Amino acid sequence: MTPDPRALVQLAYGRGVIPFRFDPDRFDLLEPDSGTSAAREVGDDQALLAALESPIDSAPLSELIRPHDHVLVVVPDATRASGSARVTTLLRSHLAALGVTDDRIRILIGAGTHRAPRAEEVLAIVGPEIAERLTIEAHDAFDDRQLVAVGDTPRGTPVELNRRLTQADRVILVGAIGFHYFAGFSGGRKGILPACASDRSIQANHLLGFDRATLSKAPGVETARLDGNPVSEDMEDAARLLPPTYLLNTVLDDRGSIAALYAGHWYGAHRRGCAEYLAAHSVVVREQRPIVIASVGGAPRDLNLIQSHKALEHARVVLRDGGDLILLAECADGLGRADFLDWFVPGGAEATAAKLVDHYRINGQTAWGIRWKAERYRVHLISALPEEWVRRTGMRPARDLAQALDSCGHGRGYIIPHGLGTLPLPSDPASHPDRPSALR
Repeated sequence: MTPDPRALVQLAYGRGVIPFRFDPDRFDLLEPDSGTSAAREVGDDQALLAALESPIDSAPLSELIRPHDHVLVVVPDATRASGSARVTTLLRSHLAALGVTDDRIRILIGAGTHRAPRAEEVLAIVGPEIAERLTIEAHDAFDDRQLVAVGDTPRGTPVELNRRLTQADRVILVGAIGFHYFAGFSGGRKGILPACASDRSIQANHLLGFDRATLSKAPGVETARLDGNPVSEDMEDAARLLPPTYLLNTVLDDRGSIAALYAGHWYGAHRRGCAEYLAAHSVVVREQRPIVIASVGGAPRDLNLIQSHKALEHARVVLRDGGDLILLAECADGLGRADFLDWFVPGGAEATAAKLVDHYRINGQTAWGIRWKAERYRVHLISALPEEWVRRTGMRPARDLAQALDSCGHGRGYIIPHGLGTLPLPSDPASHPDRPSALR
């Protein structure tokens, strides 16, 4: 039997995979050389504990927490994979060893403007031990009873936060570091705003990312950029109004396991993690090609369309104008918001941008981003969404990879198996001014 000359890659899709055999002479895989910084790798709980007690730019928790303190632990919601169940379980044990009893520890799920987590999602977020022992609440950005004003940022964002943050003696942020097309990176200061902020605060902050004069993203708003990014800098200013006591940010590997833990000061530890994450998760690419196939990375990364859109930002970096972009995103939870399709008004991206000028909403800018890309490229979406929804966004629905590829040309391309966790960087950023310029 003649051996199959094609290569095989398993592309994550929801909670499963889509196997794809490809011609290696036609497609190149874009993957980082390593999943994380070897210097801070963690495996078992002892390694996690060692990282927790060897903080960056901070005293250890044993010097910051007193037995009588009321401790609030902020964790991400179901749209963010962070390993929070393992981290919070270990953290609770550590706090108990410091003399803090369960009745003095509260978990706040930082949901931002997302829907409330379901019961099974809460269990997945914190794990069975925490769910049984500790009080758990979900932040609601639209519930004024939960909110308290703490001041304004220098850019004028009114900072209204969950009052639990002001009632606690110590606040610990748990999250994950990853690329974010809007804020540069996830994690860190995002555990305060947007995670625990009011809708009014979140919209004001995110409006900084949209230039109403040019009807496009504001300068500096891009993946992997922190300094000079007005959205991220405003988030940092918001966090300074009510500084968290401690930060525990993870980096997950491709299997969703904790590969690194950054513990310490909410700013310094996050900055260190972002720099190392960028170094380990970026790939320098010398040319753009007419075809790119990208998997968002499976659940929960491709839970809905709003979350999955972020992978389009990475994939387009190496795609020629007018090229074909095939995105694998199951979107088992639908669009992400019931009113999301309302932003896809007649008139294309320009009409959506005009609507944003009249009434800015975060999800409207996401809709604008999708429409803009669907007009600049041919975007084929493999998902569980109804075909009419996909067409309304400007993207092209596809049953599978074979159908999507039949609609493409025959040029060379790239395959990005982990779309959210891989950032292609052009070897000559000056030749592609609208492409990410990396950490500044």
